[in-house]
Amino acid sequence: MLRFALYSGAVLLAAGLAILWTVNREVASRARHTVETQAEMVAQQSLRGRLLPSDFDAPVRGQRLAQLDSLFRRDILMPSVVGTRLVNRDGTITYAARHTLIGTKAPYTRNLAAVFAGRSERRVTRTVSWRGQQNVKVLQLLVPVRETATTKPLGALEFDQDYRAIEIGVSDASHRLVVILGIALLVLYLSLFPILHRLTAQLASRNRRLREQAAEREELLEAEQTARAEAETIQRLLTEQNSRLRELDLMKDEFVSLVSHELRTPLTSIRGYLELLMEEGGNLTAEQERFLRVVDRNSERLLHLVGDLLFLAQVDAGKLTIEHENVRLEEVVQDSVEALRPIAESRGIELVTSITPLPSLVGDRACLAQVLDNLVSNALKFTAEGGRVSVSLYAEGDSAVVEVEDNGVGIPTAEQTRLFERFFRSSRATDNAIPGTGLGLAITKAIAERHGGRISVESEEDVGTSVRVELPLAMAHDHSAPAPQFAA
Repeated sequence: MLRFALYSGAVLLAAGLAILWTVNREVASRARHTVETQAEMVAQQSLRGRLLPSDFDAPVRGQRLAQLDSLFRRDILMPSVVGTRLVNRDGTITYAARHTLIGTKAPYTRNLAAVFAGRSERRVTRTVSWRGQQNVKVLQLLVPVRETATTKPLGALEFDQDYRAIEIGVSDASHRLVVILGIALLVLYLSLFPILHRLTAQLASRNRRLREQAAEREELLEAEQTARAEAETIQRLLTEQNSRLRELDLMKDEFVSLVSHELRTPLTSIRGYLELLMEEGGNLTAEQERFLRVVDRNSERLLHLVGDLLFLAQVDAGKLTIEHENVRLEEVVQDSVEALRPIAESRGIELVTSITPLPSLVGDRACLAQVLDNLVSNALKFTAEGGRVSVSLYAEGDSAVVEVEDNGVGIPTAEQTRLFERFFRSSRATDNAIPGTGLGLAITKAIAERHGGRISVESEEDVGTSVRVELPLAMAHDHSAPAPQFAA
C-alpha cells in the first residue's frame, strides 16, 4: 500500500508541476503581450504627431535632443521602463535616453526588417539602463513608428521594459497557483486513500490465491514431468517393439516367400502325376476318379494361392517385372468374361458386357488378364443366384476404364477402406461362407498401379458393388514412341 501511495503521489506531483509550468508560460506570455500592447499604444498615441521624420534621418543634436529628452522622460520613461531608443532604417540609433548610444548601430539589425514591414518584435535580453545601471534584464520591444495609421514606418521605437515587473506578476500568480494545486492534490490524495486501501486489500487477496494456484501448478508440473518421463519410457519401448515387429514382419515375408517357392515345385509335380493318372488310369473305379478330381481341384487352389503369395512377395521386393507389349484391352475383357461365363450360367447369374473398342495400351497381357479374372470372379462369388454382373470397357480422357458392377451382398462402409489389405475378408463374406484368401484385390491394385493406373471401389450393403480400374492408353500404331517405364 505504501508503494502504491508513493507511486500515486509521484504521479500527482508530476501532474501538478506540469500544470504549474503550463500556467507560468501562459502568464508570462500574457504579461509580455500586455507590455507589447502598452508599447504600441505609446507609439501610436503618445508619440504619433510628436516625432518628426527628421528625428530618424540623422542622430538628434542640440535643441531637438533636449525636446526629445523632455518628451520621453515625461511620457515614456516610467519606473518600469529602463531605456528607450529611436532607430532608422539603416540601423543607426538617432536618439537614446542614454546619450552615449546616439549615432551607434543597433545590435538587432535582423529584427529591423520585420519592424519596417509593419510588425512588432520582442525579445528578452540584458542591457544598460538609461541611468547607467549595468546588466539589467529587460523585455525589449521594437515597435514601428508611423506618421499616420496607413503610412509606412518612419523608424523603430525600442522600448526596454524591466523584466522584474513581469517576473513579480508571474511569481505572484505562481504562488497562488502552487497553493491552489497543493490544496487540490491533498484533497485528491485523501479521497484516494480509502480507495487505495481497498484496492491493496483486494490485491493481497488475489496474491494469496495466485500463490495457492502456483503451488497447485507446481504439483501438476511435477506430475506432468513424471508422466512425461513414463511416456518417454513407453515410447522407447514402443519404438523397440515396432522395430522388432518390423523385423518379424520382414522375417514373415521372407518365410512366406520361401515356403511358397518351396511349395510350388512339389505342387506342380503332384498335379502332373494326377493328370497322368486320370488320363491313363483306365481301371479306376468311379469313386477313385471322384477322389482324384477332389485332390486335383484342391491342389489347383493351393497352386493359385502359392502363385498369389509369390506375386505379392515380388511386389514387396520390388522385383515384379512387367512385359511391355501392345495389349488390346477389349480382347482381354472378352476372354475373361467368356472363361467365367460357365460359372455364371451354372448359378443363374446374368453376365453382360459393354465394350467400346479402344487404342492399345502398353502393358503385360497376362497381368491384365489376372486383373479381369479377379474382378469378375469376385463379382460372381458375391452375387446371389438370379443376380446380375456387368462388365464395361470405355475410354475416359487419356485412360481406359474397366468397370465391374454387381447387385450382390455389398460391403459395409466401415470396411471399405481395408479392401486392398492382404488377407482381409469382409464380414459379409465370412457370414455368407464365401470362399477366398483375401489376396485378389491386393494383387489387382498392385498390377493397376504397376501399369500407372489406379483402382477404386463403391459399394452399398444389399445393393451391390462397383469396382473401377483406370489405365493409361498408348497408341498401338506409334511404334517409334518408347514404351512407358513403370516404377518398381
